[in-house]
Amino acid sequence: MKVLNRRFTPRERALLFVLALILVAVLNICIMRYREQDSLEIQVLAVENRVMEIFQMQRELDEMEQRGEVVSRMLSYNGENREIDFLHTTLADTLDYYIGFNQVTREGDLIRREFSLQYRAASYDAAVAVMRKLEESRIRCLVGDVSMNPASDVRTISGGGQVMVNCSATFYETMEGSKPDRELPPDTAQGDQGTVAQ
Repeated sequence: MKVLNRRFTPRERALLFVLALILVAVLNICIMRYREQDSLEIQVLAVENRVMEIFQMQRELDEMEQRGEVVSRMLSYNGENREIDFLHTTLADTLDYYIGFNQVTREGDLIRREFSLQYRAASYDAAVAVMRKLEESRIRCLVGDVSMNPASDVRTISGGGQVMVNCSATFYETMEGSKPDRELPPDTAQGDQGTVAQ
């Protein structure tokens, strides 16, 4: 058995070194492509899961509506005009009313449009009917801090006289599917000044 025991020439060593560098580079490229493909597959799976969740939620909402349950939805940001129209329609049967909007707040994609509401109704039942319309609205609205008092000399609000109602409430909106504008408040979830349209 012959053993080859020959020294490489400087040229051969240089060629082997270059070949080794090429192999390392090719190996690195293969690893990077594998990682990119793996990352893309993970992202695609995440998107597919999110789409399935959305479809499932939509099916559940459709089923609730078919059963006659009230389903409220968040308007896209700057649904203020629709909210004001809704309030005017809801309060149309009251004797008089006042609506005062507070500063709009933002936390991530969630927008809160808080307001105070005062109205005078002809009776306790009429006052409760307005509250019910607010709470059962298709526009996402949360009512709190409600107080009802007789608006006349009647001693109890259920005694048949006019009723004065004070409450605070919040409309909820979402940034999904909406465009930022100059009125968009800072994002408190990010701790920055938010995105403002130029």
